[in-house]
Amino acid sequence: MVGMPPDVAKKIREIGPNFNQDVLFATQDLYKRRVDLTPGPGVTVIKDMPYGADPRQKLDVYRAAGSNNPILVYVPGGGFVGGDKNADGVFYVNLGLDFARRGITTVIMNYRLAPQFKFPSGSEDVGAGIAWARENAATIGGDAQRIFAFGQSAGAAHLASYIFDKSIHGPRGPGLAGGILTSGPYRADAKKPMPPMVAYYGEDTSLWEARAPYTHVMDSKVPLFLGCSEFDPAFLAAPTFELAQAVTLRDGKSPDFAWSKGHNHVSTVMAFGTEDDELGSRVREFITRH
Repeated sequence: MVGMPPDVAKKIREIGPNFNQDVLFATQDLYKRRVDLTPGPGVTVIKDMPYGADPRQKLDVYRAAGSNNPILVYVPGGGFVGGDKNADGVFYVNLGLDFARRGITTVIMNYRLAPQFKFPSGSEDVGAGIAWARENAATIGGDAQRIFAFGQSAGAAHLASYIFDKSIHGPRGPGLAGGILTSGPYRADAKKPMPPMVAYYGEDTSLWEARAPYTHVMDSKVPLFLGCSEFDPAFLAAPTFELAQAVTLRDGKSPDFAWSKGHNHVSTVMAFGTEDDELGSRVREFITRH
């Protein structure tokens, strides 16, 4: 728990391996006053850039100083039916500014939501957001050949489907230098259909296996960084270990993997821009190597 304040660690441990709206708000309260929201020298922010016609198809750009920087596209979570790139002025501004201050131009995107928009709309939007970053790389000070994408929770599921499923990313491939996937549901359990999964993947659970990112692991060789947290609920932690096993068997070696001790389902991404830089340093090192 490098950098995690003891009082935060204590409270997260008391919450335990649970996640709901109350846990989300409680974790936000733990971090919001600790976040550094200063842009830093040369960092500029451009909000609500459209990448499609739907009102949800907008993104925020946190441009790092200089030019030809790596680009990171961040896909927030939200249980397939919610979530926002900047709901409260803190999260996920914290993540965008933290990476931009460190020389990585960051794009944080919204996407269309279930139940109005079902599979594969979220992953199609991820692809459209990445395409926008590639087409506008020079304008936002980035390198079109070094685009990375980072998804958390449902955002990780959408990103994983885009990375793995060739019916979604198409014959040209995902066009990514690397993918960061943390605490995502990569294989919905059709035997225990949860309402958010039904809302996105549909009521016909016989289709879920074919729609699961896990099913398509063999269809992409994008370098991966996988992660989950000590206090992720079991149904959100187990899919990451399952995915890591599949990738290990595919590649003959383990992917980059971070198990975030002391963290819960959302504290890892809320910690960006605070003194707790453990996951951030690992992600930046992955980007530097690729």
